Amino acid sequence: MTIKSQVLTALSAVLANTWAVDLPEQPTWPAIVFDIDSEPEQNWVQDGGYDQHTVGVVILAKTLGEIPVLQTSVDAALAEILVYLREEGRGDAAYESDPSVYACFSNHVIRTRRI
Repeated sequence: MTIKSQVLTALSAVLANTWAVDLPEQPTWPAIVFDIDSEPEQNWVQDGGYDQHTVGVVILAKTLGEIPVLQTSVDAALAEILVYLREEGRGDAAYESDPSVYACFSNHVIRTRRI
């Protein structure tokens, strides 16, 4: 199973309206969008064989109260992926297409072994 499919499965369990990279043209709310930046992990173990993935998650909602509830569920879902390492930040985000939509981003680091 690829890291993308693992993340999509985990986040879709939190909210079915989950998208990789971009929202659809006419999105509905709330929504989750994620992207993944991957790179080989250097100097962790001899002979390597591991990749480190930074999963960027953006939660978008029409009400501010939905964001922390979804964020707690996103954190728990991603923490179940083996091997979840850490969160590397979170904060407010902007959805420029509609200023009435609230958004929050978080970055999570996950390690996988290359097969």
